[in-house]
Amino acid sequence: MEQIIRSPIYDPSSSLPDLTGKVALVTGSNSPIGIGWNIANQLALKGAKVYVHGRTLEKARAGIAAILSQGSNSSNTKVAVNQLEPFVVDLGDLKAVRDTAVAFAAREARLDILVHNAMTLAQVPELDEYGIAKSMTINHIAPFLLTMALLPLMKSTAQSHPGVRIVTLSSVAHTFTTSGVRYDSLSSVNDNLGERADVLKRYAYTKLANVLFAKELQRKLDEAGIQAISVSVHPGNVKTDGALRYFGPEAFSKLEGHLEPLQGALAPLFAAAATEVWTERDGGKDKLNWTGAYVMPYGVPSPVDESEDAKDPKLAKELWETTEKILAENVGISVSF
Repeated sequence: MEQIIRSPIYDPSSSLPDLTGKVALVTGSNSPIGIGWNIANQLALKGAKVYVHGRTLEKARAGIAAILSQGSNSSNTKVAVNQLEPFVVDLGDLKAVRDTAVAFAAREARLDILVHNAMTLAQVPELDEYGIAKSMTINHIAPFLLTMALLPLMKSTAQSHPGVRIVTLSSVAHTFTTSGVRYDSLSSVNDNLGERADVLKRYAYTKLANVLFAKELQRKLDEAGIQAISVSVHPGNVKTDGALRYFGPEAFSKLEGHLEPLQGALAPLFAAAATEVWTERDGGKDKLNWTGAYVMPYGVPSPVDESEDAKDPKLAKELWETTEKILAENVGISVSF
């Protein structure tokens, strides 16, 4: 897969604003050789209080310990112990996702940054206890549900602190789906992830869902007058622990232009924290619109890199409504914007 770089590498310590007072939650952030950990680390270095997610408390605490063990950054900043908290939930357990998010909202007074980084690579077809393809549960339905459960907190945060960010990691692989895919029912979702689909197309189908979710969420935020930005991000071909386990070191080394985890964190980090993402959100002359954008490395909206299906507002609305229906009918969780 060709690595596309559309803007230069930047130094987070000097290019991002002070985030003191802000609260962030980054899923899949317990491994130092992962994108999420590097996002969490950089947000904390800029002063934010960061919730580090792991499937178990042991994993989340290990991620926190790794951040605290880091030396100072180029600005001689070091993360304080009270800036970091564990966020523990298995994203494959949808009821636990809801309950953990509700507990978070009861505990915290604000949430400025939500980064959906956790994901699973393409899997063999397998359904969870609710009859949903597991890769769709982890890659799309869990982030959708987490967002909806935390939305009241983010709405209240945006009223006093405009510019709340919801960043969903996707992939250039979303363009690999068969044109004209649908998300109109659970059966269509499972069929697109079933035996007839090859491994890459299964992954692509969930990553297209990420782009569509981010766009429909932005439309709803705008319609409700909520001062927040939702984007999806392709981080690049990143040499994470998950990718290395999936492809193997030898195969991964043959991919062109692969990035180190910190480099892979730069685009989502920019979308999550950079001042200009909010101040220039509506674009303008010679500028690209950030609202609902699909972002490429190392932090620039890039509509030319989206598939035609990713640009389809009807498909985005269909996905949203089907996700709500699956949660209500299969899982027993009702959500509303």
